[in-house]
Amino acid sequence: MPITVAKNSGFCQGVKRAVDVAMKIDAPAAVYGKLIHNESVLEKLKDRGVECIDDLEKLDGRKLIIRSHGVGKDIYDYLDENGVDYVDCTCVFVKKIHKIVYENYLAGKQIIIIGNPEHPEVKGINGWCENSAIIFNGETDVKFDEDKEYCLVVQTTYDHEKVERFIKFLQNNIKTLDRNNTICYTTLCRQEECNSLSKDCDLMLVLGSKNSSNTSKLFDISAKNCPQTFLIEKLSDLESVKVDKKIKIGIVAGASTPPELIEEVKNLMNESQEINKIENETAKEDFGALLDASQAVKSMNIRAGKAYQCRVISANEEGIAVNFGGKKDGFVCKDDAEMDGVEYLPENYKEGDVFTAIVIDKASKSLPKEYVYFSKKTVDQRNKENSDAVEMLSQPEFKLEMKECVKNGLKGYYGGYSIFVPASQIKIAYVTEADLPKYVGKTLRLRLIKSNKDDPDKELDLKSKKSFIASQKVILEEEQKKKEDEIWAFFEKDKIVTGKVKRFAEFGAFVSVNGFDCLVHNSDASYNRNVPASEVFELGKTYEFIVRYVSRENGKVKLGYKQLQKKPYEIAFEKYPVGSVINGTVRDVKDYGAFVLIEDNIDGLVPVSEISHSYTKNPADVLKPGDPVTAQIIRFEDNRITLSIKALIAKEEAPVEDTNVSEEAYQEAKEKRAKKNAKKFDSAAVASTPAKKARAVVKDDEEQVSSWTSEESASATMADLFKGLKLDIK
Repeated sequence: MPITVAKNSGFCQGVKRAVDVAMKIDAPAAVYGKLIHNESVLEKLKDRGVECIDDLEKLDGRKLIIRSHGVGKDIYDYLDENGVDYVDCTCVFVKKIHKIVYENYLAGKQIIIIGNPEHPEVKGINGWCENSAIIFNGETDVKFDEDKEYCLVVQTTYDHEKVERFIKFLQNNIKTLDRNNTICYTTLCRQEECNSLSKDCDLMLVLGSKNSSNTSKLFDISAKNCPQTFLIEKLSDLESVKVDKKIKIGIVAGASTPPELIEEVKNLMNESQEINKIENETAKEDFGALLDASQAVKSMNIRAGKAYQCRVISANEEGIAVNFGGKKDGFVCKDDAEMDGVEYLPENYKEGDVFTAIVIDKASKSLPKEYVYFSKKTVDQRNKENSDAVEMLSQPEFKLEMKECVKNGLKGYYGGYSIFVPASQIKIAYVTEADLPKYVGKTLRLRLIKSNKDDPDKELDLKSKKSFIASQKVILEEEQKKKEDEIWAFFEKDKIVTGKVKRFAEFGAFVSVNGFDCLVHNSDASYNRNVPASEVFELGKTYEFIVRYVSRENGKVKLGYKQLQKKPYEIAFEKYPVGSVINGTVRDVKDYGAFVLIEDNIDGLVPVSEISHSYTKNPADVLKPGDPVTAQIIRFEDNRITLSIKALIAKEEAPVEDTNVSEEAYQEAKEKRAKKNAKKFDSAAVASTPAKKARAVVKDDEEQVSSWTSEESASATMADLFKGLKLDIK
């Protein structure tokens, strides 16, 4: 009949403090409401003169004790206004709820309380919003206003499963909800442990009062998993419980259950295994009989589970007779001699051989009653488990299932070793107390670590110590660092990589390369500055990129896409060879020429000298942005396209005006003018020095045009020919 008592049993901290205060108070005192849901404790308080009252008018000058459930703001106001001396034993978790409710109520939010509307804790919470809260327990229809903001809190002892279900419902039906899951951490642990234990046991004993909310929750949880669940308020309730001798029994206790009841039931269970003086034809026993039998157990020195050094007297096919120093001899039955898989051989046990064994309950009609029965097998199994545990725990990594959540962490067991995993060592991010129950039943990858008290230079002693601290975080951090090292070793500037587009942002696209998020800025996605990355890439599609920037310190990698594509100039060179005629639109006009947009992201420059055959001083006088233009490509140079409008316009000879000038005179004047210009050019060439030479420079504009030149044809007008020439006209 194996018995397991839940670790989280009995008084919670809030209830314990309230009971201690009430038991130790030396002044006449009264409790507002029932201090605790346990009649035996209330009877003890009454014997001490501490009365429970429901009306403050009955206080009669006594000191008031506010119980752990807490009260509404109006009660505190009454006590302060009337100068009542009081001790506030409100649970710290309940106090936190009061603060949340009061602040949000003053902010204009509607309060929702998940809980039992008749529970004193819920009534006290409601008192901090002038009793205007919506009490939600899933049984009533509630309509919510879309224009209102709601604040949600939870009764600390409410059913955890119901809370999760109700919160999901409220989130789906309320537009603006400030969620505060204030169910008590201790309550969560109790319920999780009860759920786990009841699944593994044939019979469950839930200790506590039927009037206690958290005890009732434990009973409901246990009954779902284990039909043989009994509520035990006092020891005498065990008399009606009938059980088989070899079933598994689990014990849980509510937050209002006094430690005395837990100890009495636990001792009774343990003692019932140590000795069985009751013979029953149906192989059934009841706890009423065990209550009497336990008195006989107390008078004996031998107790089940205790280890003894056994000396072999003799061995035969039935087992091993031993002397262990008691008044009776001991006997190890053959099925209790060797571990599973090892054959029992009597010849292996010689007279005088010594081994360690533990006392067991081996009640049977066929076995002699004069022996105390031992199990060597159990000790050997434990030793093997401990040996295996030492080997396992010595490894850089081992796996272990977490059996329970305790204060500030989790606990697991292997062999005779207890392994504690602090909340800060479960994963890289810190795990809160409220999240700890989620890890119960899960297997963690662990490594033993030293506490602050351990000598840093001394190895962990796995032989003498049985309790250790372990960490999963150190393993995860090492793996993360290794992965980071691999990632940063992979990324090299100008390396071609393949990545999948994950999401878009206003400034670019995020691309996953080997699981690492890299940025492709809009300016690196396309040569067209007006096109964002979202128009270049397709979400979820894979592309090739070039690594443009790597910074491990900042954790950033920037990629380029356009750098692997043909430049607009290269596309234009293939599409529009020299001599091609294009139709475009004037994009911008400068003093040195006009930019013509040939197609998206491709433009060319018409220099001022290529606009017209006639002299053009200012291009803006001839062309304006938006004007349609037909031009010929006359040159590709340095990623720039030079266009000519005049190349498509036929050159016309300027007409000779009728000035009564003879043909001979006209030709003579033309020749003189040409000679004069040539003479000026030669003189200027001789007189000039390298320092004085004039050079025309056209500066880069914002489109990165550095120089635009073309073949220019010099022509003299009639005015030029006759300038400065005196003619004798008759």
